[in-house]
Amino acid sequence: FSQHHFSRETFLRSFRSFLPSFFSFIIFFQQSRRRRPPQGIPKTSNSTMKVALLLSLCAASSAFVAVPSRSALKTTSLNVASTPENLDSWSDKPLYVPQSTKPVAARKVSKWERMTMADTVIPPNFSLAAAVALLGPLIMWYHPSYMADGSPSLIGIFGGGFHLLFATLLWVQTARVRCVFEKDGFEFYNVKGPRLDYEHGKAELVKKPDNYVAGTRNRWKYDTIINYGFFPSEDFPVICYFKETETPEWKWNRWFAAFDSYGRGQPHFFPGICNVQKFKEQMELRGVKRKPVPTLKSTAEAKKSQKK
Repeated sequence: FSQHHFSRETFLRSFRSFLPSFFSFIIFFQQSRRRRPPQGIPKTSNSTMKVALLLSLCAASSAFVAVPSRSALKTTSLNVASTPENLDSWSDKPLYVPQSTKPVAARKVSKWERMTMADTVIPPNFSLAAAVALLGPLIMWYHPSYMADGSPSLIGIFGGGFHLLFATLLWVQTARVRCVFEKDGFEFYNVKGPRLDYEHGKAELVKKPDNYVAGTRNRWKYDTIINYGFFPSEDFPVICYFKETETPEWKWNRWFAAFDSYGRGQPHFFPGICNVQKFKEQMELRGVKRKPVPTLKSTAEAKKSQKK
C-alpha cells in the first residue's frame, strides 16, 4: 500500500467504504449479546449475520486498493513517418469527381430539313415475343420435379405458363402498335382493321389514348428529347428508353420515374416490339440528341488519343 501515491481523495474513498462495514459489525455485536429477541421480530440466525459481515468486509477491502496517480501513466505517440508508403495501389489515386455527360446529336438537322423528310412507319419486330414464348416450355421442362413419380413440378408449370401469357401479350402489342416518325416528332399509334394488317393496306392507324403515366399524348417532339437507349443491347433490345422535357416538370416524379435520381426530364420505357435498328436510324437522321455511351472500343480509342 505504501508503494502507491496516497492522496486525500484516496483517504476519503477508503473512509466512506469502511463506514458500512463498521456499522455492520456494531449490529452483529448487539445481536449476539441479546438472549431473546422481542416479540414480533423474527430471530436472526448467526450464519446470516456472518455472511453479511463477510460481504461488508470484502466491500471495505476494495477501498484500500490505491489508484495510481495519472503522472505514473505513460503514453506512447504514433509516429506517422513510420507508416510504410504505397500500402495499396489506390493511395495515389485522385478522389472520384462525378461528371455529367452532355447529350449531343449524331448530326445537325435544321427545322426546314425535318419538314422536308417523309413520314416513316417503323415495322414491327416479333423477336422479343418469340424469345419469351420459347422460355415457357423450357422452364416447364428444365424445372426439377419434387414428386416421387417424377411428374412435372407445379412451380415449373406456373412459371412456364406465366411466360407464355406474357409472350401472348407482347405478340398482340407488337401486332397492334406502330411507331411513326413525323415532321417534328414521333408518335405511337394503334392499328385498327381486319387482322391488324397495316403493311398490306387492310388496316389503318388511329391515335392511342393518353399516356397512363404522365397523362399526356403519346407524341414527343425531337427537340425535347435529351437521351435514348436500348437495354441490354441494340442487337437484342428488351427495353427501349428515352427521356424528354416536354412533359410538365411537376409530373416527372410519377410512378417509376420517381426512381430517376438525375431528374432533368421524364423517362419513358417500352418493350422492344419494333425494329430497333430502324428506330435508331430515324432518331439519328432527324438529329435527336443522345448521351454518348462508353464502350470498350470507344474507351480504347480515347486512351490512344490521349497518349498522342
